[in-house]
Amino acid sequence: MQLIEYIFVSSQPVDDKECSINMSRFLHFVLILTLTACTDPNEDCCGELTEVNLDEPFSINKGETVDVKSSIISITFTDLLEDSLCPDDVECVTQGTLLIAIEVNGTEKKVSIGDNAKPTAVYKNYLIELQRLVYPTNEAEKANINSTYAVQMIISRQ
Repeated sequence: MQLIEYIFVSSQPVDDKECSINMSRFLHFVLILTLTACTDPNEDCCGELTEVNLDEPFSINKGETVDVKSSIISITFTDLLEDSLCPDDVECVTQGTLLIAIEVNGTEKKVSIGDNAKPTAVYKNYLIELQRLVYPTNEAEKANINSTYAVQMIISRQ
């Protein structure tokens, strides 16, 4: 509120110079509003979700939703349930498992890769396949609790 008062009330223009200063303040205010208007990182400023194509691999971040073109499918990577996958820079006895939860048009599904692999889920006549972990893949990235998980998936018609 103080910013608005500063912009619009701080002084009454009496000459061209003060009017120009107030106009500059107003334009800065509009610029700030425009830059902060798009708050959802999964949507562009026009409100559209990321779109992907059938039969083409795509990456999706945890918390992200994608729409599949030419289909009725919308997928959200909702949760990381298990990540015991061996980091790329470590030698392991077993491969480990990556298990994630996704929502397909509001229906929860689980898919996994690795030792306990169940990489596919079916929704109506669509096959959703978890292909690989995109990030984090090495030991340092996995140790960082702030890492945002990303996976590669592909969707096809059955």
